[in-house]
Amino acid sequence: MAVTLDDGAGTDPLLDRAAQELRDEETPSWVAASAAILATLRRTTRRTTPVDAAFPGGAGGDSLRIGDHVVRLSILRSLGDLPSRVRAVDLTLEGRTVTGAELDIAIPYLQDLDHLVAAIEARVTEALREILGTTVSSEGVRIHVVDVLAP
Repeated sequence: MAVTLDDGAGTDPLLDRAAQELRDEETPSWVAASAAILATLRRTTRRTTPVDAAFPGGAGGDSLRIGDHVVRLSILRSLGDLPSRVRAVDLTLEGRTVTGAELDIAIPYLQDLDHLVAAIEARVTEALREILGTTVSSEGVRIHVVDVLAP
């Protein structure tokens, strides 16, 4: 079986040879490497702070907690297509309840700052509402411009 390039240019002899070498190997070393990589990833830990969230549909009496890194990721994804770069996201907590967020951002030179900040505040409050099921006011979202990007 020949390995073909995605651009339709034909086969790649180097990839064909590598594939043949793997097929001919008596002890497939990639299996051992794959197991070692998975074991290393499983040993890796990530510290997280659980924050309170609301069950969709409001299941009374139960609690739902989400890792703070999941909340931060949700915020970052919501800002992905805006003309700014997020340098840091910190959650404002009262106990385990998220009451707001602080963002350090870099903005492009000559960007309309008022419009951009309003868009960021709206998206952050929406992302928090969507991931946590609770409402955070736009006053709870603080934006710090820490850098200006060259055009």
